[in-house]
Amino acid sequence: MIAELLKDIEELPTPDFHVQQIINIASNPDASVKTLEKAISTEPTLSLKVLKLVNSAYYGLPKKVTKISEAVMILGFKTVRNLALSLFTYSSLNRGTSKIDKKMLWKHFMSTAIISEVVAKNIGYPEQEEAFMAGLLHDVGKIVLDIAFPEYLTTIVNKSRESKINLYKLEKMLDVETHNEIGSYLIEKWQLPELYQIVSKFHDEPEENTSPGFNSIVFIVHLSNYISNLLYPGYSGSFGDPILSKDTFKVLGIKPSDLLKLIVKSKDSLAKAKDLMEGGEDNET
Repeated sequence: MIAELLKDIEELPTPDFHVQQIINIASNPDASVKTLEKAISTEPTLSLKVLKLVNSAYYGLPKKVTKISEAVMILGFKTVRNLALSLFTYSSLNRGTSKIDKKMLWKHFMSTAIISEVVAKNIGYPEQEEAFMAGLLHDVGKIVLDIAFPEYLTTIVNKSRESKINLYKLEKMLDVETHNEIGSYLIEKWQLPELYQIVSKFHDEPEENTSPGFNSIVFIVHLSNYISNLLYPGYSGSFGDPILSKDTFKVLGIKPSDLLKLIVKSKDSLAKAKDLMEGGEDNET
């Protein structure tokens, strides 16, 4: 029902020409540094924010980066692409009119992205940049609800807070499309790879994923979402106890005793990520 209604809503966020161009160029292995630099430089505000984020403590670069070309060469195409998409996602989140706390929700998005990168690195998953982006986009369905159905989102988040029932469980109980399915729809609309659609759709129930090739990344984001909800309870709009699939350890090749180590490493990375967690905005204080 919700998905059908969304087809007629024009206000849904879509990457503008500049962001889409950066994503396309950065995703092309044959593109040159000069081409990507030119695409970023055509948007002064984006250029400044990318440089601000590149110079944040999270990346820990030995010297200050002052040129977009330097940022591209040091960080790589995929990381710069992720920065651009992060800034776009942040601006999209702030378009909604629901009563939920947008800053808290953004921190859930970004913390899940950062933790996904930590988990990927620790289990030897080769595409850590993909893990970051998958974590960033896992809950974008909430952006859709925030823009298209703000009263509904406000109501269901309040219900989760009052009942202490997991938000995803509430959606299933109401027998409506979940934020997972809606997020997958938006990612498809953005013309991003299937990987991100699958992660959005199955991150709460990874064992339901029917695409074996994406199993590892789905469970990486599932675990990262779980850790994020432990560290920042309620930030995701879900106030029930976070649920970890029993298959997580088997699929990712880790032991239950490794969970505490991952949480400690995640906290260290999050502590360095203040600028990322603020979406590249200047701290007014």
